[in-house]
Amino acid sequence: MVPFSARKRVGLPGAFQAALHGVLTAVEFDQAVRDTMRCGGCTSSRGSFIGACLGAQIGLQGIPNSWKSKTHRYPAFLEHAKKVANANQA
Repeated sequence: MVPFSARKRVGLPGAFQAALHGVLTAVEFDQAVRDTMRCGGCTSSRGSFIGACLGAQIGLQGIPNSWKSKTHRYPAFLEHAKKVANANQA
């Protein structure tokens, strides 16, 4: 059990609720991620959660090509992701 005093120091009230709101109200992948980044606070965890949820729901076609082209080593990352997905289906 984590002491209450530690939770107050590292906890971010509303972080999960804000991420869940982003997932539930999203129209497009990129807009959902951008909206959560504009909110400030713990944007990396919220953005990761939103990206993972919407990526699973929408698929690769939902991620803007401009984002893919700017992602360092995207083709290699994509191949690794496909291997993981295929391994879990076996």
